[in-house]
Amino acid sequence: MHLYRVHPWREDAGETEPFGALYVPPLQGYGRWDNPDLYRLRYFSLTPAGAVAETFGSLRQWSSGMFLVPGDSTAVRAVSTYSLPDETRWADLADPAVLTRLGVGRVTDVTRRDLRRTQRLAERIHASGEWDGIAWWSYYHPEIELVATWVDRDLECRATEPLAITDDAVAEAAELIVRSMR
Repeated sequence: MHLYRVHPWREDAGETEPFGALYVPPLQGYGRWDNPDLYRLRYFSLTPAGAVAETFGSLRQWSSGMFLVPGDSTAVRAVSTYSLPDETRWADLADPAVLTRLGVGRVTDVTRRDLRRTQRLAERIHASGEWDGIAWWSYYHPEIELVATWVDRDLECRATEPLAITDDAVAEAAELIVRSMR
């Protein structure tokens, strides 16, 4: 299984060092599925365009400047390709049977951006031991599939490429979530 993530990157950084493809910041904990006292979590998309859309979706207009990293003139935003075994077990929050098993009464308990609620749900999913991570859909477009995993074993970075405004993944993401580019 291939996964994609946009992140700050420097070519000279080791994979698990700051600006590396496998780096997880120590202050992580503000994402909707984060529980840093229990696990480290990495967020991915199933497509490069999905990773771009999820990263830059809050910007109304896209430009080359969004690929710069504030505070480090040698770093850029890049998209990395990762692999995980196809057998990776996802708690698919788009599956009504999974929601029922988890005791989720309303789909809005997943869709609403309520960190307290979603982080508690993620804690239950993790504690069950049944799954390696969570799958859901993007706030920016329901066709963008996202996953987050606390599994480090077997996660490999296959490639990293700096992003540019002219990249196909950027154009596809902008079209999908209706963003203008300049």
